[in-house]
Amino acid sequence: MEPWHTIVLLGAVAVVFAVIMPRKSAPGSDQSSTVRNMETALEQFMENMEADNREMVELVTSAQKEAQEQAKRREERINQLEQRCGELEQSLVNQAKSQPAAEAFAPGNQPAAASHEPEAMPESAIPETAAEEVQEQEAASIRNRYTELFALHDNGKSVEAIAKKLGMNKGEVLLILQLSRQEEESRHE
Repeated sequence: MEPWHTIVLLGAVAVVFAVIMPRKSAPGSDQSSTVRNMETALEQFMENMEADNREMVELVTSAQKEAQEQAKRREERINQLEQRCGELEQSLVNQAKSQPAAEAFAPGNQPAAASHEPEAMPESAIPETAAEEVQEQEAASIRNRYTELFALHDNGKSVEAIAKKLGMNKGEVLLILQLSRQEEESRHE
């Protein structure tokens, strides 16, 4: 409800109250004091509403200023981080250009990403039976990696009990069991 609605409603109540009130034989001081009291009450109410409105405007203004300052600080921080990222990229590019190709791929100077990848062997170096053997070992590797999990599962423990015992998530346990089933099915095909 808007503040002016309240003022109009109070004014209407005052008018109705003045009409309904029985008039006394001496129309002097009683009616005029009542009217003055009503006017005073209305004026005080209006002053209170204006003060509340000013306070709300100040709060909204300060909140907006705070939000703008915070957004400005974040924007500055983003710009600093983007600039730093660009500098780091440039230094990596310069470093890569400055290293000769032989040094870049020396065993001690390999990048971290390359050191984790296994070296690929040509297929001609692996006989067919050995390739099948490697494939079977990879398939059995899930059972080998999670022997305790499969031991508990083979003993009839629930997924929840296995997860609690091994400190894993239920979804993780279910995923491992499902992958194991898929491997067994692919081996039998």
